Amino acid sequence: MSDEVGAAKHAQGISFMPVVVLVAICAVAGVLLGAVHEVTAPIAAAMAEQKAQDTYTALVPDAASFEDIDVDVAGCTAALRAIDAGGNPVAIVVVAQSKGYGGQVPIAVAFDMDGRVLSIIAMANSETPGLGTRIAEEGYIGQYAGKPAEPLAAESVDLISGATISSKAALSAFNIAVEVFEEVQNG
Repeated sequence: MSDEVGAAKHAQGISFMPVVVLVAICAVAGVLLGAVHEVTAPIAAAMAEQKAQDTYTALVPDAASFEDIDVDVAGCTAALRAIDAGGNPVAIVVVAQSKGYGGQVPIAVAFDMDGRVLSIIAMANSETPGLGTRIAEEGYIGQYAGKPAEPLAAESVDLISGATISSKAALSAFNIAVEVFEEVQNG
């Protein structure tokens, strides 16, 4: 009888051992992933900030610095005042996004202080390659340059055939940027 009890305990220990090993492997993997995240998170954040600064500088090359502006407009992810070397505001930069076919369609727009579009960039998005991603091409996004800071209707821009959802998302993001510019200008 004691041999049966010993064999039962031994069998339980054997079937329990793989669970212990698996839990230990998972714990070690979790600790290692956490450590890698702690090391890479600041680097990723710095790279994202540098990419944002590069975008702002591409929009307003004459700006010496950019100041954040607090706005509360749905779809606006950033609003900044571009400042020249003399400390004077030269532009308002707005990053706005709207839902497209494959996700959010972000654009960055620089408005001069008189309310005209200085420049505009369609940012990275998840739209269909070869169709929706064409919103970044100069033929589409370039048509916004020089426009006044006024909401536009779909009839006032050339939408991309086969990518109307993406085109309309970019237009909607532009109109959000206009709304932000108006809010900043009107105080």
